[in-house]
Amino acid sequence: MKKFFNTLFVTLLCFTASWAQKPAVWDNPTTEFGTDYGDGFFNTVIDVTRVELKKDETTMAVRVQLRSDYPDYRFQFTKDTYLLADGVRYPVVSADGIEFDKYRQTEADGKLDIVFHFKPLPLGTKVFDFIEGDGERAFQIKGIRPVEERHKMLFPSYWRNEKTGDWEIAFIDNYAIYDCKIWNMKAETNPTKGEAQIVLESDGKTVNVMVGKDKKGKRTITIDGRKAVYSMITERFMPYYPTKDTRTDFLDTNYKTDTATVIGWIKDMPEHYRSMNTFDFGTQDFFQDEQVNFNAELDSLGRFSIKIPLMNSSEFFCDWQRCFMRTMLEPGKTYFLLYDFKEGRRMWMGEDVRLQNELFRHPLNWNSIRMEEDGDDFDKYVASVDSLIKTQHAQVDELCRQHPTLSTRFNLYCKGSATWQQAHDFGQARFRAKDYHFPENAKKYAYENFWLKLPKPYTLYRDVRQFWCDYLDDATLNVQTTYSFNMFDHIDEITADQKERDMLKEYKVRMDEIDKEIDAIPEMEKKQQKANEFNAANADIIKQVVRIFNSPRARDVANNYLLLPRWQNQLNALDSIGADKLVKSIMMAKMAYDELDYNRKPLTTATMDSLKVWIDTPEVYADLEKKNEYYQALTNRQFDKRILNTGKDVQGMTEGEEILKKLLEPYKGKIVLIDVWGTWCSPCKEALSHSEEEYARLAKYDMQFVYLANNSPMDTWENVIKEYNVTGPNVTHFNLEIPQQSAIERYLQINSFPTYKITDKQGNILDIKVDARDLNSLEDLVKMILGK
Repeated sequence: MKKFFNTLFVTLLCFTASWAQKPAVWDNPTTEFGTDYGDGFFNTVIDVTRVELKKDETTMAVRVQLRSDYPDYRFQFTKDTYLLADGVRYPVVSADGIEFDKYRQTEADGKLDIVFHFKPLPLGTKVFDFIEGDGERAFQIKGIRPVEERHKMLFPSYWRNEKTGDWEIAFIDNYAIYDCKIWNMKAETNPTKGEAQIVLESDGKTVNVMVGKDKKGKRTITIDGRKAVYSMITERFMPYYPTKDTRTDFLDTNYKTDTATVIGWIKDMPEHYRSMNTFDFGTQDFFQDEQVNFNAELDSLGRFSIKIPLMNSSEFFCDWQRCFMRTMLEPGKTYFLLYDFKEGRRMWMGEDVRLQNELFRHPLNWNSIRMEEDGDDFDKYVASVDSLIKTQHAQVDELCRQHPTLSTRFNLYCKGSATWQQAHDFGQARFRAKDYHFPENAKKYAYENFWLKLPKPYTLYRDVRQFWCDYLDDATLNVQTTYSFNMFDHIDEITADQKERDMLKEYKVRMDEIDKEIDAIPEMEKKQQKANEFNAANADIIKQVVRIFNSPRARDVANNYLLLPRWQNQLNALDSIGADKLVKSIMMAKMAYDELDYNRKPLTTATMDSLKVWIDTPEVYADLEKKNEYYQALTNRQFDKRILNTGKDVQGMTEGEEILKKLLEPYKGKIVLIDVWGTWCSPCKEALSHSEEEYARLAKYDMQFVYLANNSPMDTWENVIKEYNVTGPNVTHFNLEIPQQSAIERYLQINSFPTYKITDKQGNILDIKVDARDLNSLEDLVKMILGK
């Protein structure tokens, strides 16, 4: 009997050993670290999808994601790739889907599936690393283990409510994430039972957490007295939610500003990102049609908190230099963002973050079709655009069919994003057409497929705004309006001094007299002869009249009088295509903002009164009024005008070299940086907005900064200088008469704005490329000139 039991015991041992060493399959194993958990479009993502431990080999399937539409986005795997387990290397033997040491791209869908074949790991292996050779930038994925093994580990771990599918708590190092906050954490564990008692503390508040034992990845967790069943999140993204959300609406505050709160943790950043100490949220200011950024300061661990002013559900481009996130945020909501570079986790926590999590798992499509060449076939272009949009919508529907609990809002948002991204490029295609005007087929397609299907709210997609502008500009071309403005009716406004006023009044008297004489002559040939005689006799004064009429001051006056008729023309165009009141309000405000941006001075009271009638959305008008008051205050602000110079020292000079030498004469002994710019030039004004930083950076070199304004009205010129504080004891501004400024520009061979030139201490203009917008290069250049 004893012998029988001994034999049975040995048999069982052999059976157990054999069972423990049988081949194993790990589907979607977990990982602890990866070097390539980027966004999958601009930066490579490598995910392990399957591991098979066999007697004769170990196979590992991975999916690589990276954009495939540009040849520069390539990758390779070296033949020195290996697995590492318990300090032992297991080299790669072959691979399906790639050739080793040969660069390639992903497939057309931005994905590539690869299967690596390695020398066999021991069948009982529980964890290993994947190392793509020992090169400096080699791909690495560490801590690859089956999900079942990961379930046994409580720290770190992430947990979602089994019933709702929401991520509710996480335990990481000495911290916990709960209720959209990061808490300090103290934990006592019972290794025998696999249970834990945890205390969370933040801002004087404590929360008690009881964690039950593992039951195949699920645990009963009691948080502050509330008990629920939670499942461990082992993937990089949130798992699919257990039920479908069928909501179709997005938050519309009727364009009243609220705030969205975002708390976040950009965890375990690579070293090359640590110098970037802010996390940026970029969106479109829908009223002013400009990109606005909100920057959250990061602490030493990468944590941040920010409140973002927001109206309606709006698209955001987040941290575009590091995380490359596109998402949608809604006012009145609180969000917690986890972006973990080490484990590759991307997750949102909050009361309503389902769409945001679904967009992490299935990012928005970037593909659209642009018309690349002037004169391309619009019939073919329209057909291609229509085909792409239908294909993209079908792909979204198929994705939702494969994963039936994806929300209805996800379906709608993805389709809308594809549509409006294409609408943006479609609107720009008009610049490839004759006269920058859509042919009838393109106009009809834009009207039926974009204009009549504008999303609500309009802020949902950034690209809606640009399409509006292009489409409405095109529509305005169909509305013909004749404007009338006589310069002689505004002599006092367009002239700079009494001498010019007297000269214009005298010329007007002469004009009236000669007109009467010409009218009295019956023969056309003699009429023309009389006119030619008058022009020849008054050639000098006519030249002065033309100069005054073409001056920035005169054009500014004419623009003010013609502004309202032009805007009425735009309003007629909006009415002709059935624009609603909000669209008309926003577009009228846009034209006003453009005027403010161009002239940098307040609109007149009469203009604002007209806008108040046209803009019947109070929030839109209030925002515009605030901007106008800003420029009114700027105009009234006093500053040291001794830095302004209209060129009295160079009166009568006509040669560009002579004029410039005279202007620079007082600054011999200094390096002079010359900035040729204009108030009408947006890149120029953007560069000037960094002037204070430039002055601080170069203060130790005792330089002179000389600014030459091209074709710039005096009041606008002064306001730009004040707005950006382009002032100081070593700053001089010149606003010369147009002929003199043009002469200098010809001498310096200026053909773009802004243009920068630099002199040595002797006043010689150096033949060196200069760009004051690149402060590092500019400072290096100054050092070189000084011989430092």
